[in-house]
Amino acid sequence: MKYFFSQEQSSFPGFSQQYLKFLHGLNANNNREWFAEHRNEYIEYLLEPMKRLVVALTPVMRELDPYVNTIPHRVVSRIYRDVRFSADKTPYRSRLWFAFRREVNCWTETPTYFFQIEESQYLFGMGMYAASSATMRCFREMIDDDPKQFAEIIAPIRKSRQLKLEEERYKRCLPSEHPAAIDAWYQSKTIALLARRKPDKTLFSPKIVTLLTDQFVLLKPLYDFLWQATVLR
Repeated sequence: MKYFFSQEQSSFPGFSQQYLKFLHGLNANNNREWFAEHRNEYIEYLLEPMKRLVVALTPVMRELDPYVNTIPHRVVSRIYRDVRFSADKTPYRSRLWFAFRREVNCWTETPTYFFQIEESQYLFGMGMYAASSATMRCFREMIDDDPKQFAEIIAPIRKSRQLKLEEERYKRCLPSEHPAAIDAWYQSKTIALLARRKPDKTLFSPKIVTLLTDQFVLLKPLYDFLWQATVLR
């Protein structure tokens, strides 16, 4: 399937390096007084560019999965921390992200495309925040049913210089006769493919759209496989 670039994609200029200065200041002064004085910088250098990036990626995301939410204000995270449910009582997060996901009650158990920007790095990829045990059991059964198919799905990902499987394994190894390349996935408690990069020229240019598009397209077969395994549909 061929994915196209829109005018919105080509016009996104990338992030300004000024966001680094803002987040550095926020990390050193995470309080309401400082944020009130620098709120316009947050909007100009983080919030609005993130929304524009969502708009730039929307055409290809609708091709990858027409059911994902692409409304910017619903997709982009809030910088304001809900301290009622957090051990960290600082009022603001020192990062911003977007997540392309379907509108379901327990989205943390379903496949999600994401991008996150911080002071020291930016991250992107696809996975489940906290897959249910039922979903992971179904995932393993699907691998058992056709390990060759799964090997073909993960082969391009294994060759990727960007994306890595971030493993959280079960304390006790599950019975498996699969080769090591598949077993790493088989033993995982959830699935998360993640790329971590230092702020670079790509982030500060239109190339960030191309990078994310290429990597999200690469993950499409696995994304579909995970949705087939997802118990919550």
